[in-house]
Amino acid sequence: MGVIRALTDAGIPIDIINGTSAGAIMGGGYALYRDVDTMAVKIRDIVQGVKLGYFNIFRHSEQGQSFMRKWLQGAVCDVASLRTSVQSHAHNLKALRMLFDDHEFADTKIPFSCAAFDLVSRKTVVIKRGKLVDGVLASVTLPGIFPPVRRGKQLLIDGYVLANIPVRELRAEGADFVISVELGTTERDPYSNGIELLSYVEGMKNRRLERWEIEQSDFHIRVNFAHYDGARFDNYVVAMELGYEVARRMVPRLKRRLEQRAG
Repeated sequence: MGVIRALTDAGIPIDIINGTSAGAIMGGGYALYRDVDTMAVKIRDIVQGVKLGYFNIFRHSEQGQSFMRKWLQGAVCDVASLRTSVQSHAHNLKALRMLFDDHEFADTKIPFSCAAFDLVSRKTVVIKRGKLVDGVLASVTLPGIFPPVRRGKQLLIDGYVLANIPVRELRAEGADFVISVELGTTERDPYSNGIELLSYVEGMKNRRLERWEIEQSDFHIRVNFAHYDGARFDNYVVAMELGYEVARRMVPRLKRRLEQRAG
């Protein structure tokens, strides 16, 4: 959200949006309201009004570690992890309904789509029709933590599997100049036990896929959350300010790149 605010403050138009996971939530919200201040208020209300304590499954993790590693450390010995998922979608749905209400993709002021992964076809799918709540829910469904979302013949989970930074998908939607946004962390010691090694290898593969996507974008913005705890939401303002400051410093270079493309 901080990156979007920096772009709008600089007068850089956003004509089309595609996002995965957290990017689907923020991108979809901005596409619907086209107003950063409205989004900021809604984010505040969600953090204050929705029980986000289910992220206690990450309670044993260290700051700066990957999302999957956090889950493995907190849940691998939990009986709940023997089920198809650790958590239900109850809190996710409440939060998404507070943000999107009953709106559909067709209601957005900016064309918007989100990415998910279909377990049936084993392919990334782009969702751009129907209720925003339903589409974004699939995009934020971390496998193993939340149950897959059935959509017609598809069985959908978080799009990060193959399209964590969906540049190709945005190109396919018609974008001619793509700004990719990456929320990064600084890795510490690779591993100290077998579970962490498994997580490290999984994360390494994901980063290779991300690099491939990023290389196909026209401009890349990376916000490093090395000192931000992604398992907490009460410090979301700090995260937004960090994103804003990083993007603000990159605006002059982005404008030059846009001018070169236009020329």
